[in-house]
Amino acid sequence: MFLLLFTSAVLTFFVFTGMSSLLLIGDIMPDMKNWSCIITVQEKQQVTDSMGTPTKKQKFVFYDSESSKVEGIIFNADIARMSPMLQVYKKYKISNADVRNIPPKFQTLGLTKQWVITSKTVIEEVNGSEDIMPVKFSFTQFADLAEYMDDRSKSVDVLGVVISSLAKKTITKNSKQSNVQKFVLLNEESQTVLLSLWDDFLNNEGQVLLNNMQSYPVIIGRRLKVTNYNGVALSTWFDSALLVDPPIQEARQLKNWAMRNAKLIAEIIDAKSYIKYNPALCFKPDQKTTLICNVIPSQKTAWVKAKLSFDHIFQKYWYMSCAKCCRATAADYGIEFTCNSCKEKGPAMPRCRFDVDLSDDSGVIPASIFGDLAENILTFTALEAMDHFNQNLELPLDFVHARLKTKTFLVHIKPVQTQLADARQRYTILYCSEVEPEFGHAQLTGEPESVSVSAHQQTENEHLLMTGDGGSGSKVRLRLSQKFDEAETVDSNDFKSSDANSKKKAKLG
Repeated sequence: MFLLLFTSAVLTFFVFTGMSSLLLIGDIMPDMKNWSCIITVQEKQQVTDSMGTPTKKQKFVFYDSESSKVEGIIFNADIARMSPMLQVYKKYKISNADVRNIPPKFQTLGLTKQWVITSKTVIEEVNGSEDIMPVKFSFTQFADLAEYMDDRSKSVDVLGVVISSLAKKTITKNSKQSNVQKFVLLNEESQTVLLSLWDDFLNNEGQVLLNNMQSYPVIIGRRLKVTNYNGVALSTWFDSALLVDPPIQEARQLKNWAMRNAKLIAEIIDAKSYIKYNPALCFKPDQKTTLICNVIPSQKTAWVKAKLSFDHIFQKYWYMSCAKCCRATAADYGIEFTCNSCKEKGPAMPRCRFDVDLSDDSGVIPASIFGDLAENILTFTALEAMDHFNQNLELPLDFVHARLKTKTFLVHIKPVQTQLADARQRYTILYCSEVEPEFGHAQLTGEPESVSVSAHQQTENEHLLMTGDGGSGSKVRLRLSQKFDEAETVDSNDFKSSDANSKKKAKLG
């Protein structure tokens, strides 16, 4: 007897070897027994065999009372006939399915066999009285997600309670439109992470979540991808599967915890901290860093230990932004307007933003810093910077520049698409924090402290690091002095700051 826990949506795929690539969950015995079944559903996928014939598939995951696991699969015309007979969390007796070996290159998680369900397979539903299903999962903790970030060869299984959602968006990529919506997952450690549901996942499980948001739905996300939105985030892809309120012990315990902590959850939703960069999920006490000379634009993100300087960069330290999404706007301060980016109506507010040079012993790169991070370094709020600018007064920053010369920071950066006028790559600072002096020398993990730098790179580094002639320490300064009022390039993944106020930030200590 099998319990059906997971089912996949119909997948159409290209077969070049005569078999599809299958992600199996557990071993299967060659003899057909009675099993209980649990299913996960995936999306449609299309491939073509060597003869150009499209093939469709739908995958299932079955568990028995002893927690043995196996995957079933249905192909082509059999999907319409057999798939409706299988429903999540129902029990079935299954017989007369074909048992096949999985080619070694398609084996995953140690599975070697698979059941192929056809129109000849006998499926009988069995009445069951169990309230909690005897199924065990291995989940990745939120604090460990950063280890899997942007690795296309790895995916994770997570457990979380859904407490909120962001606005639905339509995105065009490769001339194809897709719908996506982010949902906020919470664990018992009160850590949050955003999960993006795409297309059919949004239409199916996403609608179930939206309809039951007030009852704290718990989900199990299987084979999710870890991305770098706001540091760490999750996303579905074609091979993912979602279970909403599965009848297993861990899910019931999490839902009970959420109901007991309704006040805490309300505070988290009200604070909306989940839309900001979360260093608790990204930053490790022994965070590995890269020398600046080895940072390349193709990296999604990089960590460096560097000095920050901006004493010769002529800039105004703020831009006018939408209070909702932080994108730049031409609206006047305090004026209500409808943002062209997020379509929300709200007041225009100044937001802190300025450019800095990041430097270590190996080189220098230009970067931009935004929001609260920028205000903490500047020691002035965006509103104060705007007031000084409007009065044609310089900010008193001598103390800030002097203190920065004595400090080293651990900095998380990502490349931006827009290059500088001289074609140099620019970066956005996602996170930075001061490090103790003894840890201030950046090294590339796994490489010796002495790093070879090309003659051309060394010449450029020496030029950029020179400040004795009173000239610019970075070519970005020339750009800022010439185009003082250019539209600030604010990436949609840059992070919100708190509402601007006139209270001065604490000085660097």
